[in-house]
Amino acid sequence: MLRNLLSTTASRLIIAIINLCIIWISARYLGAEVLGTISLIILGISIIQLVTAILAGSSLVYQASRHSLAELMTIAWIWIVLAGTPVWLILNLLGLIPAEFSLDVLLLSFLGSLVTVNQNVFLGKEKINLFNGMAILQSIIVLAGLLFFVFVGKYYEAEAYVYAQYISLSLLSILGILFNLPFMQGFRVPRMKVIIEAFKYGGYLQAASIMQLFNYRLSYYLIEKFFDRATLGIFSVGVQIAESVWIISKSMAVLLYSRLSNNREKEYSINLTLNFIKITCVLTILVMGIIVLLPEKLFILIFQSEFGAITQVVSSLSIGILAVSVSLMFSHYFSGTGKPIHNTISSGIGLVFTVVMGLTLIPAWGLVGAGITASISYLGSMIYQFFIFKHDTGVLYRSFVPSGKDFTKVKEEIKSLFGSAR
Repeated sequence: MLRNLLSTTASRLIIAIINLCIIWISARYLGAEVLGTISLIILGISIIQLVTAILAGSSLVYQASRHSLAELMTIAWIWIVLAGTPVWLILNLLGLIPAEFSLDVLLLSFLGSLVTVNQNVFLGKEKINLFNGMAILQSIIVLAGLLFFVFVGKYYEAEAYVYAQYISLSLLSILGILFNLPFMQGFRVPRMKVIIEAFKYGGYLQAASIMQLFNYRLSYYLIEKFFDRATLGIFSVGVQIAESVWIISKSMAVLLYSRLSNNREKEYSINLTLNFIKITCVLTILVMGIIVLLPEKLFILIFQSEFGAITQVVSSLSIGILAVSVSLMFSHYFSGTGKPIHNTISSGIGLVFTVVMGLTLIPAWGLVGAGITASISYLGSMIYQFFIFKHDTGVLYRSFVPSGKDFTKVKEEIKSLFGSAR
């Protein structure tokens, strides 16, 4: 288990670094307006994939060891087209997809969903290294494609990113199917009970994910509506830089979940969650503080003069980034103790704040308003989880104050993981 945890954490770090390189190239050579267009393309694809993931997502992980893989993949492939196309049409009618890339969003969402199907089968078959390797390869191909189209092909528009995605997702789709062929045993007509089971499991999971995506990204649509794509491009870069700090909390959350899922003692689960919350909070504040203190001139030097406002975006997002870091620990506690409903409710609360505050603050304060909206939304979600956790466990407020003992406890848990792996 430890080897899988370390592999997953390392792959996330590598992917985060590669994605930052992609952002830098896009900002430096394509500009803010093009980045705004790319952000809308990515968001449109993400929304479609969230719906297709009901039968082509996490349900495959659960069902892969229980049903015929050929049957499951047939269901997923059919669902991708049947569910993805109507969602694409709705996004088009609402004007939420850049018109010039409308068909590309549909095709890329189909390809991306195929990649997701293959990756979830890898997880279901416990091929963790294959899953992580394919995820890293996907980012590497996008980066390589972008470099080629920008520096060799001289494409300085959003097409450079779109073409790179076509290459990456097409290759990954083919490779994924080839790797999964040994697990398949011919075509099989899907049984209704398998479809219903997948809907029940996948629908519940995706409800929270859909709300969370809009919680994170609804501001993108509001910024484009009230301002322009260049402003959106600047905001998206600031968001990516700020959210890179989450690599700390996501890594800690993986370790926490692994311990909680293998332990049934409530007091142990409570104390360990508190330890991880406090350590994550301290580390996030330290790293976020460094980023907030970076001068505006540095961002202008790294990107372009039009990206100087990134400092305002990062500063306004800082409280929200910290809130999500803590929220991840609560989420894994509720998931690990069989109470995931609280995560769904917290996402819904955050979405309400995003809609109300976004329509109020973004038109008035622009980039800063969008950042504050996100921070309030994330904070609202976390506060709900905080009080539910406190009520459920009976811990005192002073239990959340960090001390040296917390660092010692977390260190011991990590050592314990190493020891169990030997």
